Amino acid sequence: MAYSRAYIYNIALIHLGLSATIQTVNQTDSATTTFNTFYEIAKNQVLADFDWSFASTFRDLTPTGNKPENPKYQFEYDYPNDCIAAREILDTFRSENAYKFDIGTISNGQKVIYTNISPARLRYTKNVDKESFFTADFVLALGAYLGSLCGKTITGSSSKANNCFQIYQLMINKAKKINATESQNKDEAELKKTWLDERF
Repeated sequence: MAYSRAYIYNIALIHLGLSATIQTVNQTDSATTTFNTFYEIAKNQVLADFDWSFASTFRDLTPTGNKPENPKYQFEYDYPNDCIAAREILDTFRSENAYKFDIGTISNGQKVIYTNISPARLRYTKNVDKESFFTADFVLALGAYLGSLCGKTITGSSSKANNCFQIYQLMINKAKKINATESQNKDEAELKKTWLDERF
């Protein structure tokens, strides 16, 4: 199913206990206007709060050419413009080792990544703008989080907004459990493949 922003707004309304529906995000009613105000920041926060597979990508990092201001690290790299959250630093030779890194801001206001590996590849959560790329669990979580941010303004009830946030936390915890299971199954499949390769 291809999701839309209006669909996500309607999930938020349902979480808030409202029966009204939003047909288009261009409506001028107070609920739609409030959702439009908070949508982008809500989406980015939900992307950052969990390592969503649909938003995960890799990029070989570009050195800034500067000596790192952070004395704990040897190398300084540009922070990708579309990066919502940095997850892992790897080398570029398909190694399974992950390396320690830190995020910093240098004197000119530029965001950078510090690490002790060169060259370096970053696995990160990217900014995804097309709702059609979202997964069902992300849509449910985003709807709940959006409801938590906008709930008091739309309904006048803090308790309804708090209830949405509790739902959001449940959604994130569920996503973490699913991800752990999928990772475990993947590891088992890789081990089996390795065992078969060695046997034959």
